[in-house]
Amino acid sequence: MSDRPIKTFFRWVLLGTRGGPTRLLIILKLRDGPANANQLAKALRLNYKTILHHLEFLIENNLVEADEGRYDVKYRLSPVLSENMDILESVVSEVLGGSRARVSWARSG
Repeated sequence: MSDRPIKTFFRWVLLGTRGGPTRLLIILKLRDGPANANQLAKALRLNYKTILHHLEFLIENNLVEADEGRYDVKYRLSPVLSENMDILESVVSEVLGGSRARVSWARSG
């Protein structure tokens, strides 16, 4: 896959929708390792149902994967996202404006 389609997709997920910034926060947190929805809600200081809504969107778009099961489901970055993290970082850098973005990206988590 060329970089252009995935870069366009990342821009749509993060910029083309109202929930983009929240989804980016979830991705940044999951970059540190798997977490359940409650852990994400507490860490990001967001409503649990909001987190579930965005996790569902990220799963539907193959950016996040979930464990099987009903209770204490752990979420993690998908292989597609992990393999294209450098492209995502370039989109984040563009959005946040260069060097400031790299500092924010590096300090996340």
